[in-house]
Amino acid sequence: MRKFRVVLVEPEHPHNVGFVARAMHCYALDELYIVYPKRNKVIENSYHTAANSHDILDKATIVHTFQDAIGDCSCAVAFSRRIFGSAIKHCMVPDLSGMLPEDGTIALVFGRESCGLALEEVNACTYQCEIPVPGLMSLNLGQAVSISLYELCRSGALANGEGRAKRGSKGACETQPATIDQINGFKKFLDRYLTGQYHDQAWRDNFLNTLLQRLHPTRNELSALFGLLRNVAGKPARLEQAEDRAAKAKAAATAKDAAEGNAD
Repeated sequence: MRKFRVVLVEPEHPHNVGFVARAMHCYALDELYIVYPKRNKVIENSYHTAANSHDILDKATIVHTFQDAIGDCSCAVAFSRRIFGSAIKHCMVPDLSGMLPEDGTIALVFGRESCGLALEEVNACTYQCEIPVPGLMSLNLGQAVSISLYELCRSGALANGEGRAKRGSKGACETQPATIDQINGFKKFLDRYLTGQYHDQAWRDNFLNTLLQRLHPTRNELSALFGLLRNVAGKPARLEQAEDRAAKAKAAATAKDAAEGNAD
């Protein structure tokens, strides 16, 4: 199973580190390595831009050399738009996911804001990846990380064992088809409030069955449609339920009276 690690090499602006942590949180990544040759902890100002992501900064691993950040990884991707005389394979970020191994830790390496990664750092990686930009400017560090993670998520690479795939999974009501009871309740509601030709049950049921077979609505979708029609009819669910209970009570009382009359 693959796992992703974001590596920042000597970031120069603390706020960018916070933005990176926020992007990682959005894509359910939590392994952040920062290469600080002369520091042993995250700079305090980084927390100012790490909305809902302080835990990522709290457990970030601070290392003093580049090799310490990628040495235990099975693959490292150097993000840089500068074309070096390097022998490692170069690709654009939309094509990256197809090149990554299925197992092991993959380091996504981003360089300094002012000068990016050095040639020896790029050569130490498995691949060099470029985010296509038409002009001569380069992206901000936080933007570069966000775009790269988005592309990996879009291509499905982050769904392979990462937390977001589990956290974003839909509940049963969002995916399971509407039940027969729901559909019958929907039909009964229409039967109660429709008039004229629309009250023709045979025509209506045929139309609804054809429509529902084509749409395959989920439980949530049919429930939402039900709610819309109740609103149009001016019959909130609680009032309709109260009427149903009253009708059932009246029917039960009538049946009881009839049974007592027969006994007499």
